[in-house]
Amino acid sequence: MDFGALLHTISTITPDRPWGIDIPNYFWFTGSSAAAFIISSFAHVFGMKEYKPIAGFSLLLAFVLLVAAPMNLIDDLRQPGRIINFFFYGWENFPTSPMKWGVLLLIAYPLLILVEALVLYRPYFWFSKGMVRSAEQVEKDHHLGVILGAIGIPLALSVHGYTGYILGAVHAIPLFHTPLMPILFLASAMVSGTGLLIILLPIFQKFFTDFKRIDREMMQRLARLLSWFIVIDLVIRFFWLTFAITFNGEEKYALKLFFGENFWEVLIVDYVICLFVPMIIGFTSYLTRSFKWVLFGGILSAIGVWIFRWNTVIGGQSIGKTTPFLLEYHPHIAGFDSILSVLSNWSLLIALIAVVMVLFPWDKEMANYYVTKEER
Repeated sequence: MDFGALLHTISTITPDRPWGIDIPNYFWFTGSSAAAFIISSFAHVFGMKEYKPIAGFSLLLAFVLLVAAPMNLIDDLRQPGRIINFFFYGWENFPTSPMKWGVLLLIAYPLLILVEALVLYRPYFWFSKGMVRSAEQVEKDHHLGVILGAIGIPLALSVHGYTGYILGAVHAIPLFHTPLMPILFLASAMVSGTGLLIILLPIFQKFFTDFKRIDREMMQRLARLLSWFIVIDLVIRFFWLTFAITFNGEEKYALKLFFGENFWEVLIVDYVICLFVPMIIGFTSYLTRSFKWVLFGGILSAIGVWIFRWNTVIGGQSIGKTTPFLLEYHPHIAGFDSILSVLSNWSLLIALIAVVMVLFPWDKEMANYYVTKEER
């Protein structure tokens, strides 16, 4: 028999290509962006004066994180030109397609942040050109900033919440399929975003401002805020896991296999080291008075949430549909969807932070809260 006669093309079936390391990194970036924006809104929208010194800095951080994040998706496509398909096709499925929600959110959210940042820093741009805005104009800017911030809060929650919908809607993967997934992602995002602020804020205050000093009280405040976010995150995870592993149907056996095989990585590293330790640091007054301990807690929490994203996305796909054991995934060193591509994305983030912090007078705005008129 001619071997060619045995070959057929099945046009309605696409090859199964799992998500790789790009996707956890994308989820981490969008989540941290949402958290930074929410913390900025504590001052701009809710009038919490204690957060005003870092509100502008947090807003700019939220912007650069969201600009860098989609690069992970483009790399995951293997062919960057395919990104155009997101804009041209699939709109008929918009009501039930979280990915289509994401197309609009990833456009609207960074644009709103940029406009809010321009409004916030407009007086400083004018002053640099020798012009001074009137008190009435400043008041209008403030009012507009409050409105933009209020609109941005649901956008920030949605831009990360939709990623939870993408996973939660997947019935075939037991670790994904839960209505709690959007809430889980939002809660853990507040942890990673606060941890990232704890890491970056002292660096910029110490080395890139005229006053050259770290706000220790702000660091303590962020450490305590981080601890409360961790409490919320742990409570939601508790309800998720106790229901999923105890009261689920056949899926609970797959979940028991997964958590049994990954006990050390999930329970010890992610929960105990990267969540409980920062939580204890933030709730212990003696430890929060130490800058090193606070910084250590911020680093652990940021890493812990990245591990959670990895365990959820990669770990969920490791649960085989037809095999009695877990599948394995090892990211490539170089190429698409590789360790090098993720490091490149982090390099892009650092470059964007540098550019944005040079273009916007965040240091002048921050100095208003730390430098007296006599010192100026």
